[in-house]
Amino acid sequence: MTTTKLNHKKIIVTGASSGIGLEVVKLLLQQNCTIVAAAKEIGGLTPDDVRLFAYVGDLSTQEGIDQLFDYALDVMGGIDIFIANAGFAYYELLGSPDWQHISNIFNINTFGAIYSAQKMKQLLGDHPYTVMCTASGMGILPLPGYALYSATKAALRGFAEAYRYELNTGQHFQVIYPISTRTDFFKNAGNSPMPWPSQTAAAVASALVRGLGSGKRDIYPSFTFRLMNTLNRIFPFVLRLYANHENAKLQQWVQQKHREEKLK
Repeated sequence: MTTTKLNHKKIIVTGASSGIGLEVVKLLLQQNCTIVAAAKEIGGLTPDDVRLFAYVGDLSTQEGIDQLFDYALDVMGGIDIFIANAGFAYYELLGSPDWQHISNIFNINTFGAIYSAQKMKQLLGDHPYTVMCTASGMGILPLPGYALYSATKAALRGFAEAYRYELNTGQHFQVIYPISTRTDFFKNAGNSPMPWPSQTAAAVASALVRGLGSGKRDIYPSFTFRLMNTLNRIFPFVLRLYANHENAKLQQWVQQKHREEKLK
């Protein structure tokens, strides 16, 4: 862990009340950072450290993010790093067109992260700073049931590749690609089955914090995923076989939902 590069940095972490975000906050406090931990609810946050400030607000709107920046500047006096970790998934068959349904997930997963990156550039100008976005392995290797979620994360990947050309020396837009993480993520997505392979939130957080110190553009916490991604480039049928297996699990999940609905 490159403590010297993170020591005393002023950092915003979104989606910080549980899972990966909460573990990231814990690690950054060990690095003597000052942190604004932002979430919709306090959750597992216990802001008893003088360097930790809890911000509760709606990060799916421009107004909510503007207020977060104002709050962070007020309590910390500046922002060096923005970690856009807030996000959620739907596990579903898309069904009938629903504009609001689509907007809800893109607002928090994609638009909020991109808007926050623009805010950091506006705030810091030509000075060094870092934006770290939590994407997903599904943004590269999408799976059945996660069409909208995969799209939100793939959009971040495309944005990052192009936007980095607009940044100055010392300015970073980093993206981390976790695989299935053992948190409440899948429960909140609709009690969906967890795809294989999986890892802990602590493992992802550790990779994220190491990545902040390294300045790497893209961070892959799972060696298994890197191997799968490489195999897919050489043998595209590998992903199709894996996706077919996950599709069978989706169909079973849909049937179970139908049975539950009939019992109501």
